Amino acid sequence: MNFSPSRLTERSATWLLLAVGMLAFSLFSDTARAQLDIGLELDKKTFMTHEPVTGVLTMVNRAGREIVLDGPPSGAPWLDFNVVDGRQRLITPVRGVKNPAPLILPNGQPHRIKVMVNLSYPMSESGLYRVKTRVYFPPLKRYFETRVQTVNIVDGQVMWGPQPFGVPAGFDGAGTYRAYTLLTFYQGAQQRSIYFRLSDHDSGRVFSTYSLGQYMMARPPQHAIDNQSRLHVLHMAAPQQYFYSVITPDGKAEQKAYREKGTSRPELVTNQQTGEVAVRGGVSEDEMQVPYEEKEFHKLSERPPGMPIF
Repeated sequence: MNFSPSRLTERSATWLLLAVGMLAFSLFSDTARAQLDIGLELDKKTFMTHEPVTGVLTMVNRAGREIVLDGPPSGAPWLDFNVVDGRQRLITPVRGVKNPAPLILPNGQPHRIKVMVNLSYPMSESGLYRVKTRVYFPPLKRYFETRVQTVNIVDGQVMWGPQPFGVPAGFDGAGTYRAYTLLTFYQGAQQRSIYFRLSDHDSGRVFSTYSLGQYMMARPPQHAIDNQSRLHVLHMAAPQQYFYSVITPDGKAEQKAYREKGTSRPELVTNQQTGEVAVRGGVSEDEMQVPYEEKEFHKLSERPPGMPIF
């Protein structure tokens, strides 16, 4: 097979241009990567459906000066995600989510922020998702991406509910009906958690889903709705240890820890006349932290009337 000198020259020139282009792109990519390092570490690998998919984004600015992270002129956010579901479909973001405010990124030191992937990218279906975080770097006018993280979304097993209730005055949605649900969620063979979910009774729209903590099946969780439409949950988290949660109609929760005291165990009781719910028995960890002198001895001013003064 014969090649003319002109054809060899053309091919050599083409390969030379390609090699130079690839080298220039490689040098630019290496230089760019050297100016911003980013990494995403998710809080866990498996989440319940509708639970916030959260993690920590670590950024290191190596530009040699302080940088203000802000979005491109198009109006896109400086912090974004790339989410692909198990069918290799790119998930599109929901509308109406506000862009994050600009962030001052100091030079040289790691800067960590909490991120929530499914705040703007719906991941409500069970299955595997591939997630990357994207950060826009204004000096280079380009996005940087973290390595791909795999997320497993699994639904829990309903143990109680959905239990409808009327939203009282003073809360958003007053006069409508919502529903409380308690679910079991397994992470591995040993770790078992109890989850709470708040949803719209008519449409099924989920407002919030989160864990109330690990629980043991030795004693089934107790639950009751009080006269203010609040959900009370008492569950055993460890031997002799309990968590008591009070959840309002908008899904906000307060939690206290209790322990058994001798043969006295914490129990959830409802006043049938007033509809109030409280814990009876055991001892709260707040009470256990009160100094012995304050528990056993009272101030002089607290003595019952008529008691003698020595």
